[in-house]
Amino acid sequence: MTKQSSEHVAVMMLLLACALWGMSFNWNKTGQARVADHLIQASGDASASEIAPAVFIGLRFAAAAILWACVFPRSVRNWSKQTLLAGICGGTTLSIGILFQHYGLWYTSESLSAFLTSLTVLFTPLIAAFVLRQRVGSILWVSIVCATLGVALMTIYRAEGHFDRGAFLGLLCAVVFSVHMLIVEHFGRIEDSARFTLAQLIVGVIIFAIFSTLRPGRAELFEPRFWNGVASDGKLLRVMAMSTVFATIFAFGLMFKFQPRISATRAALVYLTEPLFATAFAWVMAGSKVTSMALLGGALIIASNVIAEIFGRSAAGTQSTGTEADVDLINSVSKAVPDAIPSAACTCSDK
Repeated sequence: MTKQSSEHVAVMMLLLACALWGMSFNWNKTGQARVADHLIQASGDASASEIAPAVFIGLRFAAAAILWACVFPRSVRNWSKQTLLAGICGGTTLSIGILFQHYGLWYTSESLSAFLTSLTVLFTPLIAAFVLRQRVGSILWVSIVCATLGVALMTIYRAEGHFDRGAFLGLLCAVVFSVHMLIVEHFGRIEDSARFTLAQLIVGVIIFAIFSTLRPGRAELFEPRFWNGVASDGKLLRVMAMSTVFATIFAFGLMFKFQPRISATRAALVYLTEPLFATAFAWVMAGSKVTSMALLGGALIIASNVIAEIFGRSAAGTQSTGTEADVDLINSVSKAVPDAIPSAACTCSDK
């Protein structure tokens, strides 16, 4: 398979991952609401529901990690210091980004949060260009501007919310997700994708567990009444199973395997299709209204990907995209960092 064909396949697989994430919005919303109900019932205090998102996602990641290790037994073998570093870097940024995203929604509107989170399409090339010294082609910049305008039309035009604590968390989420995409771009090229995926899932479980035990409502996590309620809630178990298999194992598995085949900047454009799939599923399944502005915004996001995919390929034929030009710089950093990790860290890891 040629490099161009490999990149086309990667884009198609990432689009499939976005479709799975878009399909899972309602599952996650339902699952978190059911967990919140059980926390409130166990404590009698409505504030206990604050940890529901972290608990639900943590359970999802834990189930996914167990299933992943069973389906891909090679993922539990031959871990190295590099595997540990990749898992810590990737899993930490992924889980913190998810926490920023979910808890930002507590304080601001969905539309403003969605817009700010989607600014990964701007932060990713900025970090790549100014921190990693990667070259971002002019065609990609045109696509980025087009996509950003499309996201704005789909979300912020509703004039909901204002820049408050939730908006700040949404902005931090975009920055952290941008860093995560660059981490996946790098480590995904030098680490086995099965081990890399499992390592990130395990780190995510640890971070969600720590976060949950430090927030109000943590006492209920140690109450048998809460866990009995979760275990006997058929609807919760169904949506958790679907989100675990489709939105975690399949979607993240595709992301960690195929994103490294293209630049993180190009991947950020593809990931902007996630709200398009979410809107489409909401329209089909729930009959949600889709406004003309949302349709125009979606058209601009699709156009930005078409521009990058067609015209970006032509430009790549005559000049480097920049991701390979600076690979020596990134490799030199990655070789230096693992040596700085105490060897004791390997013996303490959950391999």
